[in-house]
Amino acid sequence: MGKAAMAALAALVWGIGLAVQAAPLRLPAGKEPVAQGGSVTAVAQGALIRYRGWLLAIDGAVPEERPDIVLTSADARHAPLLQIGAMQRTLPLWSAFELVKGSARLRITALPGLEALPALLLDFGESDYRIVIPAAPIERQAYPLLAQRFPGADLALLLQDGRRVMLPLGSGSAQVFGAEQAVPYRFAKVNKR
Repeated sequence: MGKAAMAALAALVWGIGLAVQAAPLRLPAGKEPVAQGGSVTAVAQGALIRYRGWLLAIDGAVPEERPDIVLTSADARHAPLLQIGAMQRTLPLWSAFELVKGSARLRITALPGLEALPALLLDFGESDYRIVIPAAPIERQAYPLLAQRFPGADLALLLQDGRRVMLPLGSGSAQVFGAEQAVPYRFAKVNKR
């Protein structure tokens, strides 16, 4: 085999490898109807997120049913961790992982946070709703910076006094919800222009 043929074969193998990495992971969808919109429920230092058939358990939150995805925020020693069933994957800074369940898409991206630890950005659907999850606590006076740092994010799941609370972004208000824990914050698709 000549050098040109070897180079062409190497390019083909490399392209297939990139395509496999970029292909979203498909999860089985249930047969029951899927509710529109979603909810976030703060549970201790974590949260449960439901959206169009998805169930995500964040930072140690334990749902009554088996979650589709378990996410663990970064700490000083470890990158964020994504778990789907027995599969575990770290999410280094600037990495993204895309999943599909039925007709609902979810992209999870590790981005630089306001502090030294990465934040996770959950992008549901075709940018239907975006939730940012900073790993480090953020001072109240820095709340307005979240919308600037994570443009397009609709909600922030923040650590405040050792528990997760929710801050809607883009409203101009710094009103947090979830301090009462176990009360869901409901959201729907946001039309972005």
